[in-house]
Amino acid sequence: MATATAVESKEVNRYRWVILILMFSCFLFTFITRFSWPPLIPVVVPVLGMKMTQAGAFMSAFYFGYIITQIPAGVLADRFGVRTILALSLIIEGISTFAMGYMITFDMGFWLRFITGLGAGAVYAACARALMEWFPARERGTAFGIMLAAPSGGIVLSNYIVPALNKSVGWQGAFQAIGLATAAVGILIFILVRTSNEIKSSESMFGGFRVVFGSKDLIFTALAGFCLMWVELGTATWANAYIKKLGYTVQAAGLVMIFYGIGGVLAPLVSGYISDRIGQRKNILILSYALIIPLTIAFGYQTSITMLSTLGFIFGFCSYLANPHLTVLISEFAGKEWAATANGTANFIFQLAPMIGPVVLGWSIDFTGSFESVWWLMAAGPLLGILLLLPVRPENKRA
Repeated sequence: MATATAVESKEVNRYRWVILILMFSCFLFTFITRFSWPPLIPVVVPVLGMKMTQAGAFMSAFYFGYIITQIPAGVLADRFGVRTILALSLIIEGISTFAMGYMITFDMGFWLRFITGLGAGAVYAACARALMEWFPARERGTAFGIMLAAPSGGIVLSNYIVPALNKSVGWQGAFQAIGLATAAVGILIFILVRTSNEIKSSESMFGGFRVVFGSKDLIFTALAGFCLMWVELGTATWANAYIKKLGYTVQAAGLVMIFYGIGGVLAPLVSGYISDRIGQRKNILILSYALIIPLTIAFGYQTSITMLSTLGFIFGFCSYLANPHLTVLISEFAGKEWAATANGTANFIFQLAPMIGPVVLGWSIDFTGSFESVWWLMAAGPLLGILLLLPVRPENKRA
């Protein structure tokens, strides 16, 4: 009996890597559907007779839907597990993205993007809960670093795949292909995801809110995450249009964002692994924020593809150094029992930035007639984030 139990425990332990691959895939396709729109802004805006403010509103529509499901999904994942929530999320995203290929008016596109956001909103909290269940504390920086390479991976793939699809099958076909692939991943998630043997909480479904709002460290970290999202998602939304305005092609703009995304893919892998060895998650966060401020402004003053690509890689790397540490700190301030509720609540706060930012930044372009103001407005985010992180005490994590 003891031998059989040991073998079963070893198999479960190994399955954590399958869970990690699945969580990475969930998050990756959420970002591909999210960023299928920015590379197509220069193509679709003239066809539909839209303004840049309206183009930015498509991203805001996504985030408006996205934040609505963050907290409910976190509460449900803590109570009932993650499998069905994740599968439904990707299938909803896939169907609504597919339908974007039939968009003929701004209003239709706006509401389809809203529905895509509703589906995507459940993914982050449920993925965080799964990794907290399956990975011990000594491996969490690495595990979350791998999962949180997915946002940048989504930017890389969307900037590579979407222009290619647009060229071969048109912008309508690009949306349809991405939608079908996302729904297929949702079905795969439903088949393969398991829950661990973690005992779910015996408290009320809403007991986690006492933990979340009782921790000033968690709240300050979440607000600092808002500041990071302000610049990360602002860049992902407007960099393509800025480069296109310089006179380059959609493919050239996509190439720059691929370099930005590659930097963003590598950074969480490196910083997550290092933080598992040396700790210092808070200090890595502050260092990342300090580097982002001048890089944001410098990127916005480049006009050659060579410098945009080079600085874009460095900019992406420094920006995404911070991502795994925000999630690990928030998860540990809440404890394993309430990790999904905490991350759903924190991500609700994070995503207010990309919901507000694209419209504010789009308005600044329409008002000034140039992109210069965008980079200065974005750089203010990480400066505020540093001030919010200074009083955070990582040692106050919940067992």
